[in-house]
Amino acid sequence: MQAWRCLSIALIALMTLENVTTITNNKNNKRITNILKAVKLPGGYMEIIQEDYCSDIKIIRLTCRSLRAFIFVLEAEYQREKTITCGSNYNNTSELINNKNSVKISDSDKNNKKIDNSKRSILFRDYHPKPITMVQIKLRGNYFRDEKDENNLIIDMRNSFNRKCSGHHHCRFNMPDNHPGSSKWQPANLHLKYACIPEAAVRRYCNVEVTINEGETGYIKSPGYPLYYQGEHTCGWIFKTIPGRRISLVFHDLNIRSPESNGNCVDFIRIEENDKIIFESCGTKIGTTIISKTNKIILHFITSSKLYPARGFFLKYEAIGCPDIIPPNGSFISNDTHNTRTFQCHSGNIFSDTGKQSKTLDCQGKNWNKTINLLPACINATTSTILKTETDNNRLTDLSSDNILGAGVRFDRAENKYINMDDSDVFIPCTIIGMIIFCNFFIVYFIFQHRKRLGSYDETKEAVAFNKKTAVVTGAGPSLV
Repeated sequence: MQAWRCLSIALIALMTLENVTTITNNKNNKRITNILKAVKLPGGYMEIIQEDYCSDIKIIRLTCRSLRAFIFVLEAEYQREKTITCGSNYNNTSELINNKNSVKISDSDKNNKKIDNSKRSILFRDYHPKPITMVQIKLRGNYFRDEKDENNLIIDMRNSFNRKCSGHHHCRFNMPDNHPGSSKWQPANLHLKYACIPEAAVRRYCNVEVTINEGETGYIKSPGYPLYYQGEHTCGWIFKTIPGRRISLVFHDLNIRSPESNGNCVDFIRIEENDKIIFESCGTKIGTTIISKTNKIILHFITSSKLYPARGFFLKYEAIGCPDIIPPNGSFISNDTHNTRTFQCHSGNIFSDTGKQSKTLDCQGKNWNKTINLLPACINATTSTILKTETDNNRLTDLSSDNILGAGVRFDRAENKYINMDDSDVFIPCTIIGMIIFCNFFIVYFIFQHRKRLGSYDETKEAVAFNKKTAVVTGAGPSLV
């Protein structure tokens, strides 16, 4: 009994290891299953599973090991160039198509009717993959377009798998029925990636405020998802996070009533930021991503009917970006995105550490690539002493203000700098200063002497004039007697 118990524990441990791979062969078909990782959420652990099939398989089963978890599809692609799961000897089907005209059947093959199976598929199989219709959604605000760069090599099947599997505990997907046109595809790789998320980790009630803490990720599904959604009232969510962070909403599955013939939406999703509509849509969308500019947005789910037979929506929310930064003194924010922020000095100013008028910070993960508290201030470029290092003799020379924004220019802010100086560096400036002082002294002496002479001359003139006047008055006295 003890041995069986140990064996059971060992099997359970192996099943819970990360990157578990299961390979199942079925004639020429092969299924590769990888349990990529387990993500811890507030309500439990979410498993992310990846499976690869050959596209000519009829039935695909998606299953969650926990009965309290449900499926949502992350990736579903038909990859024409990959055929590893189909047991083909060719590296990719494009090589088969290119070699179609070069296939030759020998007379012995004709007589014996022995033709290689791969050649037979090239010669006789119709190759008409399902055409892809490109739909561009023109919306308002700060968002990423719900548009994938499709081409003839990859076909996105998420919409079909969402319609059948997302929101359920297990799923039985019939390729010919659930994705019409797949029966005409050339056998190639079918890639699936889905998650099993615990019910307890998903918010399912509306008209609430959702506070997103740092490093937190959460999920929301509309009431009734994936069977129906309720109507005749507005269902809303308010998302908040710390200042400086932004909010990301990813609609993994959005399926509500399609617009009417005139293009108007009866039921729709609306997202507001600062009392402005940044997103509004209806119908079916996959992977639509909205990123806010601030730390608060409001989501409205506006419906008209009491009950409508559509899935509703399932979304992921998280706080992204780096903490808020106050612009350094003398600067302002000239460009701001969710992963970069550029500061610009006012006219005539530059940053003291680089000698440039702008500085850009990159958000790496959830932190800036430079220390926020050590960002230098902007200073006046015309009155700053700018130094340039000479690598040949380790001297520091002054530069004129014309080279302020030149390459290799920097401010010398170090406290302990040693400058090599010779006698000429002291004698010449002292000589010039002495000559200036001597000239100034001579000029002052000349002015003083000149004023002194002018003062003596004026005193002499005044004395002469006074004597003359006195003599005139004295001579007139006797005549009156």
